[in-house]
Amino acid sequence: MPSPLYSGAALIHMAAIGENPALGLEYYEALQANRTEAQGGNGGVFNAVASGTKPYGIVVDFLPIREAAKGSPVAFVFPEEGVSAVTEPVAIMQEAENLDAAQKFVDFVLSQQGQELVSQQGYLPAHTDVAPPAGFPERSTINLMPVDIEQALEQEETLKQRFNDLFGG
Repeated sequence: MPSPLYSGAALIHMAAIGENPALGLEYYEALQANRTEAQGGNGGVFNAVASGTKPYGIVVDFLPIREAAKGSPVAFVFPEEGVSAVTEPVAIMQEAENLDAAQKFVDFVLSQQGQELVSQQGYLPAHTDVAPPAGFPERSTINLMPVDIEQALEQEETLKQRFNDLFGG
């Protein structure tokens, strides 16, 4: 599995698991007891599964779904308990020198045309009128676990320390 010490998506996932009353952070203790290995980010996890080094892994959805559509011998399963939502944010920095161009870029990314490009790149688009990429289920079938992002940010160091205590750095 990816490590929240290196992956923001893994940190968001750990926070969502921690907030889930049916799982809690005890889930990570169970993973550790089952000898789950943590390694860097999602790419390393995907590569270990795709190469056959590991039989399965915990990984962001778009990697195995996108690569399976290209012929990689992997499959992604959306857990019944739910998944954490990890966004690909777009923003304008306060110090931006060309606000007009920055606003036009944000407007494009959020437009139907921009979201179609997002889907073509293998990501689940935010725009509900844009079809998901090949291999993704319908949005309505994906069970999202709630996560309080502000709380996750406040607990970042605590979550990372708990993970490090269980799996090492």
